[in-house]
Amino acid sequence: MMKLKIILLLVLKLSVSCFYACYAQDLIKTFNLTKLPEPSAVKLSDLGFVDIEYIPLETKEESLISEINTVFYNEWSINKILSGDGYFVIKNGKRVLKFKENGLFVTNIGRIGRGPDEINNIEDLDIDRDNQNIYMVSGWQKKFFLFSLNGELLKTYNVPFYIREFRFVGDKIICYCGNNRGDNKFNFVLTDKSGQIIKTFPNQYSFKPKSSYGFTHENLFYTYNKRLYIKELYSDTIFVFDNLGFDPHLVIEVGNRQVTPKVRSECNLNEICANYIQPENLLEFGDYVYYAFTYRFVDDDVVLYGFIGSKKNSYQVLFNLGEGIINDLDGGPNILPLTIKDENTIITIVDALKLKSHIASEGFKNSKPVYPEKKKELEELAASLKETDNPVLVRVRLKK
Repeated sequence: MMKLKIILLLVLKLSVSCFYACYAQDLIKTFNLTKLPEPSAVKLSDLGFVDIEYIPLETKEESLISEINTVFYNEWSINKILSGDGYFVIKNGKRVLKFKENGLFVTNIGRIGRGPDEINNIEDLDIDRDNQNIYMVSGWQKKFFLFSLNGELLKTYNVPFYIREFRFVGDKIICYCGNNRGDNKFNFVLTDKSGQIIKTFPNQYSFKPKSSYGFTHENLFYTYNKRLYIKELYSDTIFVFDNLGFDPHLVIEVGNRQVTPKVRSECNLNEICANYIQPENLLEFGDYVYYAFTYRFVDDDVVLYGFIGSKKNSYQVLFNLGEGIINDLDGGPNILPLTIKDENTIITIVDALKLKSHIASEGFKNSKPVYPEKKKELEELAASLKETDNPVLVRVRLKK
């Protein structure tokens, strides 16, 4: 009789555990992009944004920023902006520049080269929030470079694997090793701040590629509400890194446009570019998830979309990435999110010439923004800029 009771209790426990596991799975929000709606216009005010701030980046010979492209990243674009404690760090091609929060230039960080203490290629960088030091990694050198906020090289250390991207998670570092060839033993490696391995995560997506084509973003990291999220190219699921493991967070379902190991094994470059989605950017702000992606890239036929979906209700919108989000707050240039400063503030950047040209346009002159007084302030800012000045950083805040 006692054995029967124990068996019944075990069966009941397993049933309850299964119920909660299935229930938790059902609670994961899924955004269905298998059949895309027609792209439409979306305004900042539609999303609940109520304030916009422009920060001109100081123009000096040593702080000049080359051509920017917020729609389609390339080596010379603004391909990373980090918001620190009272400062910004901007990666512009092969240079990393630090500016104060008011836009004043501070210093260049790191030196590109093959000499002692030089980094031959900045694969990725991040800020150690414990002490505000800046870490950079060179994948081919298999080497980390640690800098102070003043740009002083503090130390370097080697790691036994190639690193494509990395992020801090508390006092640890999670590294993504890249998987373009499909033969990596690990896709993620967790280390301490000196490169000692804490945990490895086996590669879930092995294949023999038909084409040597490499993706700009095989993995997307982003931080929201002090938690780290990841989405790999070969998966439709966004995971949160928690308790030394990955838990499902959100799903972006794209159906037969999902790049998979099977696709990599059977399709060449042209087939992939014509038929499969390639991620460009991913982040969360307020109640929303934002996903930028290349839908098609064939010769002159290039289609890039931005998707914004609410995590709490049914609101969803698809827009042309080149058009951006309409700035109806002050009538300024349209906005394309690059990163966030905090949970309610997105950050982007606009070229000085583009800003001046927009202010001189009939569209701006005839615009009737939500805040007419800010339109006047923007006119004064544009008048103070030269066409050759550095870009202007833009922060847009949601209503709290």
